[in-house]
Formats: sequence, C-alpha cells, structure tokens
Amino acid sequence: MTAEARNTKTLSHGLHGFSQKRILKSVLISEISGKKIFETLTQIAKFMTVGVLNTAIDAGAYFALTRWLGLGSALVLAKGIAYVIGMLNSFFWNRRWTFGDNGNIWRAAGLFTLTHIFALAINAGTMALVLDMMQLPEIIALGAATAASFIWNFVLNKLVVFKE
Repeated sequence: MTAEARNTKTLSHGLHGFSQKRILKSVLISEISGKKIFETLTQIAKFMTVGVLNTAIDAGAYFALTRWLGLGSALVLAKGIAYVIGMLNSFFWNRRWTFGDNGNIWRAAGLFTLTHIFALAINAGTMALVLDMMQLPEIIALGAATAASFIWNFVLNKLVVFKE
C-alpha cells in the first residue's frame, strides 16, 4: 500500500470515526440555533416596535395626566397610571403579533399582569430614583424607566408569558 493510500484510508477512517451522525447533528444544531437566533431577533424588532407605540401612549397619557388632569404634583403616580395604559396596548400586540401566542388568554393575561406588576415597580422605581435621588430632568427619568422595564419585559414575555 502506498503512503498516499494509507493517508487516504486514515483520513476516511478518521472522518468516519468522527461519524456522519455527529456531523449531521452538528449541522442540525447549527440550523436550529440559526433559526432561533433569527426568530429571537425578529421578536426583539417587533417587541421594540410595539414598545415605541407603548412609549408614545405612555408618554401621551403621562403628559395628559400631569399637564391637564391635575397630577402635576404626583409625577410617580401619573407615571404608574400611564404605564398601565401602555401595558394594555402591549398585551394585545405582543400576544398576537410579536410572539404569535394562541394559547390560553387567561393564563397569558395572568402571567403578563404579574410580569408587569414587577415591571411597574422597576419602571416607577427607576423614575423616582432618577428624579428624586439623582435630580436629573424628567425626560431623562422617563428614558431610564423605559429602558429598565424593556429588558425585564422582553425576557419574561418571551420565556414565561408567551413561551412556545
């Protein structure tokens, strides 16, 4: 047997030893992971789109409450009320469009509510921290509150509330 034949035989046995099953499994895992990554990135984009709408609704309600409806001296309370209004919009669009959930609406609503009760605390707490302790402008406090609750909400909505 020539050296080239021995090397070819060793190489083919080495690859065969690595096993076609392993290679196929590796390719399938990569494909599934790629799909999961793409799906998650798509969900993040949709979640952000819904979030922009929620933020506009939240900010509009907040400014209406503080400027026209007498809650100008209760900024954190106004923020909480405005947040709940945005939350209702969020449930509708994220359930149907972002995560495509067709499961039990009451289960989803219950988990969504629990998730958002904690998110409300994070949101209002961030607002209070930035306004009262850091003494930063109201618009900075609104942005910080939104960012903090965004991260919390996406992770829990994806993994718990609207999980597949």
